[in-house]
Amino acid sequence: MPFSYEKLPADLLIPQKGKHRRVFFAGKGGVGKTTLACTSALYTADQGFKTLLVTTDPAAHIGNVLGQTVTSQPKQVSHTPLWLVRIDPKTAFEQYRQQVLSSLEGRFTDLETVKRVSEELNSPCTEEVAVFQEFLDYVLSEDFAVTVFDTAPTGHTLRLLQLSWNYETELEHKDAFTAETAALDDIQLARMHAAIRTLQDPDETGMFFVTLPETTPIAEMERAMADLERTHIHTQAIVVNQVLPEEAATSRLFGRRLELQMRQIHALQQRNAVQTVVMATLQDDEVLGTELLNQFVKQVIEKPKKTWI
Repeated sequence: MPFSYEKLPADLLIPQKGKHRRVFFAGKGGVGKTTLACTSALYTADQGFKTLLVTTDPAAHIGNVLGQTVTSQPKQVSHTPLWLVRIDPKTAFEQYRQQVLSSLEGRFTDLETVKRVSEELNSPCTEEVAVFQEFLDYVLSEDFAVTVFDTAPTGHTLRLLQLSWNYETELEHKDAFTAETAALDDIQLARMHAAIRTLQDPDETGMFFVTLPETTPIAEMERAMADLERTHIHTQAIVVNQVLPEEAATSRLFGRRLELQMRQIHALQQRNAVQTVVMATLQDDEVLGTELLNQFVKQVIEKPKKTWI
């Protein structure tokens, strides 16, 4: 079966039409999202774009891949336009809690009200809201030309849409305590709508799914893609990772395996003709450190047709 190892077009990573670019790598665990996210962030930074790589992984594996410490505050990689940050649930929770309490103390003189709200904030759902709020901050931030998210966005995005719709319905039946609380409600709803518009704009957001050339991960990926499609968020590229290299075709042991992978990818291309389908070959070693990442860049990302900066 004829087969070519397609690369990811640089145009899908680089900001277009004067807009900022958000790039998401989605997929089930173990398919290589972190490696692809680090590779893409390193590439855009090397092109001269101020780039932020965001992870929600508690272990912050991007730090292991890049050989850097990752904290809950954006940190610049020395002498480069690349920045790293981790959304830390505990830190996000405490910051969100203090923000809400400070807002209440400035508007309510009733200490019992503040105390009651403080107790209500000490719940598991508050941490989810806090992480969600920080996720929104990075989606809407214009501090970086490119923001790369090392996280599966499907759940976050669907949650964003659900919260937005539910929140808007609740506001229709809510009696605001004061004009100030009504204004805060309007601000929050506006943030949600702005984030949804950003995610739905293909010029601002690149939604990429990473999978393996196997039946189960491909099926799971296509279900997630369909979920996002129903919210008018379109997948622009699919990266099939850990594809055997072409020389495996002559191997008695791996030749048959490569042929099966080719069939999976060919069928995937036929079903998803609108998306760019990219192939990333299985590497000899784990891709760790900038030297191996730069080699991976050459294999995975297509050279730009023009000089960007």
